[in-house]
Amino acid sequence: MEPTGSHPQVIIIGAGLAGLACARELSLAKVPVLILESSDGVGGRVRTDELEGFRLDRGFQVLLTAYPEAQRALNYDALELQPFYSGSDVYRHGSFQRLADPLRHPIAALRGAFCPIGTLYDKWFALLLRLELRRLQTVPRQTMEVTTEELLEAYGFSENIIDRFFRPFFGGIFLEKELRTSSRLFQFIYAMFSKGQTAIPRLGMQAIPNQVAASLPAGSVRLNTSVASVESGSVTLANGEKIEAPHVVIATDENAALKLLNGPETKPASQRSVTCLYFTTNDPTLPTTPIVYLDGEGCGPVNNVAILSNVSAAYAPAGQRLISATVIGACGSEALEGAVREHLARWFGEGVSQWRHLRTYTIANAHPESRQSHTGNYVQNARISPGLYRCGDHLEDVSINGALLSGRRAAEAILATYPPP
Repeated sequence: MEPTGSHPQVIIIGAGLAGLACARELSLAKVPVLILESSDGVGGRVRTDELEGFRLDRGFQVLLTAYPEAQRALNYDALELQPFYSGSDVYRHGSFQRLADPLRHPIAALRGAFCPIGTLYDKWFALLLRLELRRLQTVPRQTMEVTTEELLEAYGFSENIIDRFFRPFFGGIFLEKELRTSSRLFQFIYAMFSKGQTAIPRLGMQAIPNQVAASLPAGSVRLNTSVASVESGSVTLANGEKIEAPHVVIATDENAALKLLNGPETKPASQRSVTCLYFTTNDPTLPTTPIVYLDGEGCGPVNNVAILSNVSAAYAPAGQRLISATVIGACGSEALEGAVREHLARWFGEGVSQWRHLRTYTIANAHPESRQSHTGNYVQNARISPGLYRCGDHLEDVSINGALLSGRRAAEAILATYPPP
């Protein structure tokens, strides 16, 4: 998209989901917007690279279709969402044990009722928790906030199912296996899994920001444009150019926002990191179920695996399989690939040694720590000062839903300054 020639009323720094959502709300209200993005594409952390006919999301990511803001903001049909199986295969004692959603796969759930992952009481508690949270639409900010582990223990779940299922499953979502994440965020995400499907767009996660960006007027986004400083009413680019507008929105990740607001020497906020390795093979003996595989032994380094071409055939060329292996933390060492292969050989057999490694992504700033550990009792204010605003998932629930919602709230704060029509 080419730079806009008109004078913007709002400058948005960052073309991640929050910035794009903010721009779309403003554009729908006929407010001229200019997004400045430092990278070569829109999406922020939600990006997909194409390599040799494979679609590689930058880290294993999914869309929970029950997200209320995603339902409001996205056209699911146009995304051609491809669902995962509602359940997980947990590796324990030399084989996979299937934990299936009892409401969507009752026969499979009945078969797995006596599997060694959890007790019958655990499976009953899981159903009760699901029913308890079924009406939840937002993070419950007024409930008692403890860690996820404390909530699960208080609910009566056994150590067995906490260690064998909840740690790897929600560890892959929260990017920590200690389950120190806020119980409020856990309750919201658990409700979203219960009420909808887990899916990926047929052509990769990049389709989500691309869809939002396509709804903007031509010339709304300037790529490869870095911002050096911000003040109310203007921004200064890295090349010295100054752009003025009545409103400026900082829609970057948390640490980039802190630097723009407080200076380059600002101490960075703690972030959670993740490493994702992609492999390919034409091995016909691999499973074909579109399911997530979990490490139920806690022996690492792999936390979870997905054969993404089982979910969407468009993720790999014909005859090839695309495997995503997730390691929690920034673990981009030379020895990592070998350790991952050794681990996965126990799961999928010695043929893993013949898998071809495609690429490794190490995402150092994958999730903000503070917002996941403590949600706060109130929604964060989008307005920083007159003419200066912020948005991003570090202000809401840390998710695609939170990013989209934060962008809309920033736009609404700006629109509230305009006289009514």
